[in-house]
Amino acid sequence: MISMSPRPKNSTKEKTAENRQRILDSAEKVFAAKGFDGANMREIATEANVNKFMLYYHFENKQTLFEQVLDTVTKPLFRQLSTYISQAPTLEAALVEVYNLYAELFTRHRGRIRSFVARDLATSSPRIGKLLKLRARDIVGLWEPKIVDFIGRGPLPQREVVWTTVSIMTTIVSTFLTQPAFVNVLVVYGLSPQDPGYRDHVIRFILGGVRHRLEHVEPIRTEV
Repeated sequence: MISMSPRPKNSTKEKTAENRQRILDSAEKVFAAKGFDGANMREIATEANVNKFMLYYHFENKQTLFEQVLDTVTKPLFRQLSTYISQAPTLEAALVEVYNLYAELFTRHRGRIRSFVARDLATSSPRIGKLLKLRARDIVGLWEPKIVDFIGRGPLPQREVVWTTVSIMTTIVSTFLTQPAFVNVLVVYGLSPQDPGYRDHVIRFILGGVRHRLEHVEPIRTEV
C-alpha cells in the first residue's frame, strides 16, 4: 500500500492568502499613520515583512492597495449598516444600532481607523468620498423609510431626505472622529463617552434636529 504523506499545514494557497492579508493589515497601519501621500510601498513591504516583489504581486500600485484597504474596512461596515437599519423598527432603534456599530468599530481598531479616515478626509479629494458617492442611493434608501415613519407623513421631498441622511451620518461619525479631543471636556466633569447616557444624548440630539427640520415640511402630493 502506498502511504500518502500528510498535507502540509500551510499550503501554498493558504500562505499566499496569509501574505495578502498581512500586507493589507500593514498598509492600514501605514496609511493611518502617514496618509495616502505620505505612505510608500517600501515602508508597507517592510511593515508586512515581505519583499517588494511579493507586494507588487498582490497589488499593482499604491492606489490599488489603498482602495483595497478601503474595501476591506467599508464593505463589511456597509453590510452591517444595511442589516441594522433595515431591520430596526424605528428611526431611534436604527440610530442606536448604528451608533453601537461605530463605537465597536472604533474601539476594535484602537484609533487606527480614526486616523485612517481622518487623514483621508483632510485631503482635497478624499477617496472615502468617492466610495460614498457610489453607495449614495443605497444609503439614502436605507434611511428614508425610517425618517418618513418618524415624521408620520410622506413622501418627503428628496432633498430633505438627503440632507437629513447626511446630517445623521455626519453627526454619528464625527462623534467618534473627534472623541479624542472632546473626551477631555467630559473627563473634567467626571463623564465618559462610554457611558450609555452619552450615546442616548447624541441620539436625542439627532432626533430633535430631524423633527425640528421636517415637521413643517410639506409632503409631496401624489396624483390619485
